[in-house]
Amino acid sequence: MKARLVGNSTTLTIPKKFNVANGTEFEADQLDDGSILFKLKHRNPFEGDWFNDQLEQSDITLDMEDVDSEWD
Repeated sequence: MKARLVGNSTTLTIPKKFNVANGTEFEADQLDDGSILFKLKHRNPFEGDWFNDQLEQSDITLDMEDVDSEWD
């Protein structure tokens, strides 16, 4: 890999064999030895409006089957 200057940023190209989707976000940390560690940036499950439009509730008792009990 080779660092390249693109605009005012230095970029690294991720090889295709890593199968990283376009738009994937990373966090970067520089370690004491100078190496750079890229970690996937995970979405905070508590931010946004997910609780209003992404929850689907269902009544699980509707899918229950009646079975004979050995305790009757």
